[in-house]
Amino acid sequence: MFSFQLVTCLFGILQLVLWLFYRDFESSFSTTAALYRGVIMEAQLCVIFILYALDIVFHVILIVGAHLKRRRLLRVYYYYELTTMVATFIVVVITYVDLDRFPRWNFVVTEFALAFTGFVLQIYLLLLVRSELQKDRYQEGRSSYTNHIAEVFIDPPLRRQWRAIL
Repeated sequence: MFSFQLVTCLFGILQLVLWLFYRDFESSFSTTAALYRGVIMEAQLCVIFILYALDIVFHVILIVGAHLKRRRLLRVYYYYELTTMVATFIVVVITYVDLDRFPRWNFVVTEFALAFTGFVLQIYLLLLVRSELQKDRYQEGRSSYTNHIAEVFIDPPLRRQWRAIL
């Protein structure tokens, strides 16, 4: 789970850095096509910048919450992921209601496959976070370790060799 989050966070940082270097700040209110969570949408650059910045912040919250075993941070990320998943699903439904405006079907199939892949990855991550929240260590509020090897056994021939050496 952590490697997936790290890659997603690095991708968001890469997007922000590329937009900072290649875009004018004066044209930040112009519209452009962008890929966000598997959905290709047309939006203003400042909105896309804010979406990726929020995505990075919440991925950092997830990484810190999972590392420190903080249930509240994991729950915050869980609700964020749930709302963004529903929002991207609504965007996909609104986009594909009117299929007559798309001149080529190969573009529609490619874009829908990309959106479906992003949606499946979001569901997978949501299930991972939910299963992590349901573990006992988050219910107790503390970490616990159980030693399953309660006794240490020493082989008797080895004990005889130690006595001979001493």
